[in-house]
Amino acid sequence: MNRRGESISSDVRQLHRELLAVACQAARAGAAIAAEFFGRGVEVEFKRDGSEVSAADRAAEAACVAAIRAARPHDPLIAEEAVSAGTGAAAGDSDAGTAAVVWAIDPIDGTRNFVRGIPLYACSVGALFEGVPVAGAIMDPSRDVLYSASLGEGAFLNGAPLRVVDGDERTLLAAIPSKSRDRARVIVHHWVDRLVIRNFGSSALHLAMVAAGQLDAVLATDARLWDIAAGAVLIEAAGGRVSAPDGSAIFPFDVRSYNGGEIPTLAAGPLTHARLVRPGMP
Repeated sequence: MNRRGESISSDVRQLHRELLAVACQAARAGAAIAAEFFGRGVEVEFKRDGSEVSAADRAAEAACVAAIRAARPHDPLIAEEAVSAGTGAAAGDSDAGTAAVVWAIDPIDGTRNFVRGIPLYACSVGALFEGVPVAGAIMDPSRDVLYSASLGEGAFLNGAPLRVVDGDERTLLAAIPSKSRDRARVIVHHWVDRLVIRNFGSSALHLAMVAAGQLDAVLATDARLWDIAAGAVLIEAAGGRVSAPDGSAIFPFDVRSYNGGEIPTLAAGPLTHARLVRPGMP
């Protein structure tokens, strides 16, 4: 069953499996390039939003794109560095607004960690079908760990099945954003006062850790589509819930109008998610 309670046909399952195979290949390719650069003291530039970027990010993104292009040459791509550079989506032969399958790529999620030699970063590749993430892979090269999932097929960590957890409210371990923004600051302060808090510097890894039961919840107020696409599949496939902090749906997502804006995200096991939703919050 999918998250809408509808059965997934065998044809759709097969498409999901095919997309997952490509996502895994692309995530491994991007992570391998990133690992080659790691610890070499790469030169850092600053993007328009103030975040950091290096030659490693661009090279890893190129490897991800090449892997996807080899298997599915006509699918549009929404890749972080292409969007951040002002070139928009790296579109294929089909426009992102009309194509059924669109890819969201973050070649190095956790660039600030990466450029400082902190081995907490990942390559995230997600496939959306009609605006819904259906397959994704998050590769952590420092630990040689691949989180992967597709709707209808489950979520896995290096091949072992994953399941979210719903822990005791008194001991919930939750990841918060590096910065608290606008009205979301209220949620961050609420969590800091009541939960056990972590931040590992990578939204993709935070989401993967929730799917793996390593974290109970994650709040990502400054996430972009490429940060959450693969992680959303992991959590949904592992039995969890993904939404905006107020509980409203993020997906299906209108990729036609997306320009790299923030997508505030709350993800957790179903019971924990219900506890943490804050109606009226962004």
